[in-house]
Amino acid sequence: MRITRIRKAKNYRIFRDFAWPATSLPDFSRFNMIYGWNGTGKTSISNIFRHLQTRTSLTDGDVEIQIDQTRVAGADFAKAAMPPVRVFNRDTVDRNVFEVGGQQFPPVFYLGEDSVEKQKLIEELKKQQAVHVEKESRFNRAKAEAGAAMESFSAEESKGIKNLLTVSGGGIYNNYNAANFKTAIKKLADSAPSPQPLTDKQRKQYLATKEGKAMDKVSDPSIRFPDFADLTTRSQTMLERSLVSATIAELVENPAVSRWVNSGLYLHTELQQSGTCLFCDQPFPPARIAQLEAHFNDEFKRFQSDLDSLIIEVEAACEFRDRLQVPPKEALYSELRDEYQTARDSLSQSASTLRLSLEVLLRGLKAKREDPFKRLELSRFMTGDGSADYPVGKVEKFFQAAMAGVAVFSAVIGKTSFDKLAEIIQRHNSHTDTFDAKMKEARAALAQNELVRALPGWREKSTQVEDAGEKATKERESADKLTKEIAQLEREIRQHRRPADELNVEVASYLGRDELRFHVEQNGYRITRGGQPAAHLSDGERTAIAFLHFLKSLKGADFDLTNGVVVIDDPVSSLDANSLFSAFGFMKERTHTAGQLFVLTHNFTFFRQVRNWYYNLEGQNKKETEARPRPARFYMLTSEFIDGQRTARLSELDPFLHKYESEYHYLFKRVHEEANKASTLSIEAYYAMPNIARRLLESFLAFRVPDKVGELYQKLQGIEYDPNKKTRILRFLHTYSHFDQVAQPEHDLSLLAETPAVLSEVLDFIHYCDPGHFTSMAALATQQTDE
Repeated sequence: MRITRIRKAKNYRIFRDFAWPATSLPDFSRFNMIYGWNGTGKTSISNIFRHLQTRTSLTDGDVEIQIDQTRVAGADFAKAAMPPVRVFNRDTVDRNVFEVGGQQFPPVFYLGEDSVEKQKLIEELKKQQAVHVEKESRFNRAKAEAGAAMESFSAEESKGIKNLLTVSGGGIYNNYNAANFKTAIKKLADSAPSPQPLTDKQRKQYLATKEGKAMDKVSDPSIRFPDFADLTTRSQTMLERSLVSATIAELVENPAVSRWVNSGLYLHTELQQSGTCLFCDQPFPPARIAQLEAHFNDEFKRFQSDLDSLIIEVEAACEFRDRLQVPPKEALYSELRDEYQTARDSLSQSASTLRLSLEVLLRGLKAKREDPFKRLELSRFMTGDGSADYPVGKVEKFFQAAMAGVAVFSAVIGKTSFDKLAEIIQRHNSHTDTFDAKMKEARAALAQNELVRALPGWREKSTQVEDAGEKATKERESADKLTKEIAQLEREIRQHRRPADELNVEVASYLGRDELRFHVEQNGYRITRGGQPAAHLSDGERTAIAFLHFLKSLKGADFDLTNGVVVIDDPVSSLDANSLFSAFGFMKERTHTAGQLFVLTHNFTFFRQVRNWYYNLEGQNKKETEARPRPARFYMLTSEFIDGQRTARLSELDPFLHKYESEYHYLFKRVHEEANKASTLSIEAYYAMPNIARRLLESFLAFRVPDKVGELYQKLQGIEYDPNKKTRILRFLHTYSHFDQVAQPEHDLSLLAETPAVLSEVLDFIHYCDPGHFTSMAALATQQTDE
């Protein structure tokens, strides 16, 4: 595959509207020479080839090339089939010689585009690595600071727990430290659900337990609380009870007489049994005794006994407040005292209500004893208690509640308070029995409460430590990853590094001097000049090194030279004549087997070397046919101004540049043509001519006035000629010999209209200095123009 032509290049850099001429310009051959001064488009063309090498789309302007018979647009360079391409131009120098300076040592140079790109990547990766290392260090410092804050926090919290829970006699909290705190709070943090903090009341109770001592057990209440509901039920039943007997009406109707008679019967039949009435001293009639015993029978006696027993119970219950003995509150644990005193006060206040209620029962039972044969209602005894606070209706409701078992009744009469009192005493005694366990429980609860309180702060500090640690780890991983990438790139650079001895020989031959020496160091080379570190390389030296490495790369395994395309753009910049010939020799030796070669240059001496090489190629001097084209083609780049814009044009090489060994012939012909054109051209057609005339005049005077050095002015002064014409020529050449840019505003562009006249004066000046020379050159120019 070969590149046959650049079909078009529109709005691409200096190529404004270039299209490959259909017939006047032959296609590229195997060997191609493109000659053009600076600014005529050589770099633009080499950049097109560079896009082919890198297989990247060219979207700047509208570019299209032809590979064999296939057209390929610039936008398709990345995907089109094309031969392997290698390009050397000024950008290649920058890509191939890379200098890295140290803080204390001279710089190391990296040679070769692949090594340079890799080393640049290494330098960039090292910068990134340094950023990650710095960040890691910063995050580690933050982690250390957060860790120190956590340690301080743990120490303070553990100290607080120790001070709170230390007790005489020892215990686990007497030696509580930061390690104990961290273990406990980590366990707490992992628990689910999280424990809730103690209420103020709970905390006070646990503090009291923790700060207290074991107390003696106390006695339960001395008596039980009266079962008022039971007493009421039994009393009501007793009042409503009816006796079954042979009653004596007068005794039933007169309770006082009945009691008197019953007592007398008991005295006469149970105690004396004399049969004689102790009151009237008369014998008892047996029938009367039998009648009275029938009235006061066994059932009556049992009833009387039950009634008396119940009365005794109620009377005893009435004495509850006076008989009740409970321990003083000081005998109980301090955390129970307030509750105990409240229950005791409530019981004391309810005792009056209890007594009033019991007295109602007692009045009814006593009335029943006086009149046992009558059914009595409890309600009739609810009056006459002497209390204005308990009218009949209220007392009735009170007893109704008692009989119904309403819960509030227990509180009113004090049963609830009594039970509470007993329950608190039981708790006290139980607390004494389990004091050690309670003490342990209280301390554990208080300790956990302190942990719960500290948990948010612990979590915040833990998060800070973990977050800083995670970030530091992430930065370390990123730095380690970059370290591996850097190491891999350095291995690749070392694998592609050329031997130093070989470079020393080639550079010495190329430059014509051996003052530069290469020493292998790290992944690159440390270069010395005359035994001293070469801190800076000149442009010529950099170009030489880059070009030699480029030529070596053509033999690499990644490039097929015999089927590839090689493009070389001006490899001799800043080189002297000897170095230039060496450069040509290296290029010829390394590229003569290339599948296709393009050489672009502005240096006529280098151009002449390439031209002569191409002339001697096999088949170059034979008649060209379609089946057997010549192996080498010659082209030239020129520029012109169209509509005020400079544009490049590619054409066949001028015959004068083919025929003669000096550029001087071509320059003379151009000036001679423009000076003798019959038609008047536009001003923009003359933009290039001042520079051509200047180069022509400089070449002529270099031989004519060899003893004058310096600027053109000095050389013109060495020749006697019309001063006004010399001034006019100098002004024209100095002002407009920058063909690659439009003149400055202060310059009068209308002077360009005088171009033909000034060019004629330049030719007159040459004729004046050397008529014979001028006549010969004019004849050649005229002959070439006619042909």
